[in-house]
Amino acid sequence: MAVIKMDVLEILRNESQKCIRCGFCVYVCPSWNAHGKLEYYSPRARVTLIRSMLEENFNINDAIDSLFTCNTCMRCLAECPTGINVADLIIYARHYSLQKINKE
Repeated sequence: MAVIKMDVLEILRNESQKCIRCGFCVYVCPSWNAHGKLEYYSPRARVTLIRSMLEENFNINDAIDSLFTCNTCMRCLAECPTGINVADLIIYARHYSLQKINKE
């Protein structure tokens, strides 16, 4: 059984809290654009979702579609005034979510 390391949780928590929800990342996101410009598929929503994932009562299955439709192109990073590397967060969150699902 895989163990979720505290440093990954700490990275997810700390980085996701840097988001100021400005939305600069949204308009450059190809995934958001390809999904009919639905907020759920924006980098901003994904960061918020990652923050929510860390709560004890969160249903991890609610995050899977959003996490796995990001192509990690890093266009959002170029626009982010706080320098959040959403692509790295997505990769960590994917691993975290799969570990959580395997535990259930």
